[in-house]
Amino acid sequence: MDNIVKFDKPYKFEGKEYDSLDLSGMEKMTVQDLIDIQKSIGNETAAMYAMEMTTSFAQEMAGWDLVIISQYGHLYIVPVEFFKLMPRGKIKKVQAAVIKGMDNSENADEVKKQLESHTLKFAAPYTYEGSEKAELKGKTFDGIDLSGVGELNTMSESMAENRMAAGGFAPVNTHRNYLYCCIIASMGTGYPVDFFAGLPLCEAVKLRDAVNSDFFE
Repeated sequence: MDNIVKFDKPYKFEGKEYDSLDLSGMEKMTVQDLIDIQKSIGNETAAMYAMEMTTSFAQEMAGWDLVIISQYGHLYIVPVEFFKLMPRGKIKKVQAAVIKGMDNSENADEVKKQLESHTLKFAAPYTYEGSEKAELKGKTFDGIDLSGVGELNTMSESMAENRMAAGGFAPVNTHRNYLYCCIIASMGTGYPVDFFAGLPLCEAVKLRDAVNSDFFE
């Protein structure tokens, strides 16, 4: 991921000028952070259907206490208002960088091959540090077999929707809800929900697409 978003013209905010934006904090984020953000903007109609494409999502992601701004070599931590008042052209650049940070898949053919084989190969080894399954804690994984997701039925989906609702979400457009995707992946593999919620942010889109793949038909 290219962590630096450079502006063609400096952005003025509260008397200071900013020529670039450092999004390196996204590398520390997980799918759980994405779930929390999705919940925080879930009442917005647009976010229910295409959350990642909304400016609210870009604002929340960029302002998730992880962004540092570079002003001619000087570093600042800024409030969320920094993004809410940002010109449309600049926030679109931020939005594109955020979306790229959620999906590190550069080879479309390789991703399609993974989907066809019902596997999810991680970009880097992933060590489970969750609390829902003690026997897995500390173990490292290069990927995971999702073929069991294809064995789930509509009753399983209803159960997942109920768990999603219990988690604070309306069961709307479920295939784009990251908690729902974690629940479905958990039901199909036997691994706990927090195994998938703990994955790095860069695995989020691959996980979403994998559990909703047409290759499960």
